[in-house]
Amino acid sequence: MEKPTYNIKKFLLSDSPRSMSCYHAKVMEDGIMKLTMHDCKHSIQLKNDLNNPEEIQEAIEKLSNFANGILDLLHFIQDEYDQKETYTIESLVLQNYHSISK
Repeated sequence: MEKPTYNIKKFLLSDSPRSMSCYHAKVMEDGIMKLTMHDCKHSIQLKNDLNNPEEIQEAIEKLSNFANGILDLLHFIQDEYDQKETYTIESLVLQNYHSISK
């Protein structure tokens, strides 16, 4: 049985001439999940084998903790530096979903 795949690549600042920051999220045919984040000089990759039940849970925990850390930092920046506009988790998720599904 063929397993579902996932392959999304996105620039974090698509209209910026100064930034090459991006991410590449994929699940390959062999069940390997990779999330790679790049800036101009460095990259970091999270990787799990989704054929292994323990690694599925590890992948979920890694991604959840990473997403929560990003949202915590976003809220800190808004509260301490940008007090003009606040984003809810729902609005960010919907905004990102709509930009990916185009």
